[in-house]
Amino acid sequence: MLVNETKNDVNTNLAATLYTGGPVMAAACGGMAVVFAVLGVILLFLKSDVFFYAFCFAAAGLLVLFLLFGYKPLLRAALKKSLVGKETVHRFSFREDGFEMSLLRGEQITAKGFVSYQDIKKVVERADLWLIYVEKSLVIAVARDGMVEGKAEDLSVLFGVKLGERFKSHLKSR
Repeated sequence: MLVNETKNDVNTNLAATLYTGGPVMAAACGGMAVVFAVLGVILLFLKSDVFFYAFCFAAAGLLVLFLLFGYKPLLRAALKKSLVGKETVHRFSFREDGFEMSLLRGEQITAKGFVSYQDIKKVVERADLWLIYVEKSLVIAVARDGMVEGKAEDLSVLFGVKLGERFKSHLKSR
């Protein structure tokens, strides 16, 4: 049995959110920036009023700046605010048939559940965590540095054996 204790903190939630929602945010902001930039170029060539193409170029620039410098700090602040007073630890016990998850607040278990490997849609391995997709809208983040019993490599091997093609690793050594 492999055991992992992942703290439900800002850093774990931030990493999981950036991996799952970051590409969508990048595509949305990047796409809108391109639209505004192209519209600005068109308006410039049409010799439109300076206000219109200046607005388009400014909007494109602001979207790019937000994506590069504003998204992560804003997301971190929102997570910090939403997690105040909700310090918990997720304890995962990985067995041959699935894993049991317990939600610990202090020494008290506040919730408990079991997920079979057959019910997992996919697992994505990153450098700092595994993302376990149980449903389309339910993703469980398991921190690599939270291993209590066993090693992180052993858990990766277990996922590979139990999930086959549903296990994707983004580590360069694999």
